[in-house]
Amino acid sequence: MMVKMRFIAIAAAVISGVAASENLAASCSTETVIYAAAGRFGSLPIKGQDPFKLAGETFTLNVYVCESLQPSQTGSDDAIYSGVTLTGTVRSALITTRYTIRPTPMTFTLVQPPTGPDLLKVAGNLSVFGSLISIHGSIALPANTLANTSIAPFPSVSIVTADSAFTYSYSSWRPATTYSLGQEIVDPSGNAQKVQTPGTSATTAPAWNETLNGTTTDGTVLWSCEGPYTPNELSIRGSASATASPGSGAEVEVLLHADSIQVIIAHADGTQSARPLREAPVDLSASSDKVMLQFYASGVRDASEVHVQIAGQDLPVLYSGASDIPGLDQILVELPATLARMGQVDVVLTANGRAASPVPLHIQ
Repeated sequence: MMVKMRFIAIAAAVISGVAASENLAASCSTETVIYAAAGRFGSLPIKGQDPFKLAGETFTLNVYVCESLQPSQTGSDDAIYSGVTLTGTVRSALITTRYTIRPTPMTFTLVQPPTGPDLLKVAGNLSVFGSLISIHGSIALPANTLANTSIAPFPSVSIVTADSAFTYSYSSWRPATTYSLGQEIVDPSGNAQKVQTPGTSATTAPAWNETLNGTTTDGTVLWSCEGPYTPNELSIRGSASATASPGSGAEVEVLLHADSIQVIIAHADGTQSARPLREAPVDLSASSDKVMLQFYASGVRDASEVHVQIAGQDLPVLYSGASDIPGLDQILVELPATLARMGQVDVVLTANGRAASPVPLHIQ
């Protein structure tokens, strides 16, 4: 039991982090539509210095929206939805493992213009490497991919790179906030201010010193002016899709979702790593590692019996139940060494005797 609980704790830390706020974790009574994008950022920034070193690295972004959600604002060719949930992963040249984006509320916009590509836009504030940043992603899809600007699924399509971009910048100053050494914000004049002495900001904004290297005292924080700030913009290439997942109900079809599968490895040295399954086959050659798969599913949270099989072998189910994503369940299984070098196999999920369609994967 102790080993299983440790595995569950590892998975929670690697995949989801701290649970989202209660309103985001609430189940969706209708279908949840998962807008997903995966690919790679351009090898060179379009503008800015890219301090998080995302250029040339891979990413996955998932936006979860209840199909019944009504837009908070509409225009002639767009609809804006507030408070949707964003998760994902990004690689950075600053670290050796993927950085996991914890469930975060965002603004989501669907655009269907009379001419040109359709657009998915996501915007909001996000904590990355301990810094709060503002992000804006604009993902262009081939014209007529969207039937309209309502929440609805569409099949996988290639991203129109020429009309797509991902922008991130430091956020604005916040009152009564703890800032650590080296954190940056953008002041009202567009200059970057960097923490030289960590502390807590005042309750009202200071009069910023706009002279290069000039300092500003703000509560117990000492800032230095870094000069004019340019937001960081990267191009995007890859694919995007929107799939529907049943919401909570009396009888939900049992489904094992083939996308967004994570491979989680607990290494012998005590470290952990995680990556999307799509990046490479499962490798069970390191006998000292504990290898797990995390799936999103439907129809298992209220099941009294949940079984997962690969090549006819029952797998230890470490967790099955509700996830922190609205409308989705989560399953965590451990892969035994006996599955090594099995090649192409099917994953079969059964909940209370109801079987889901098999999901293929490759084990080397």
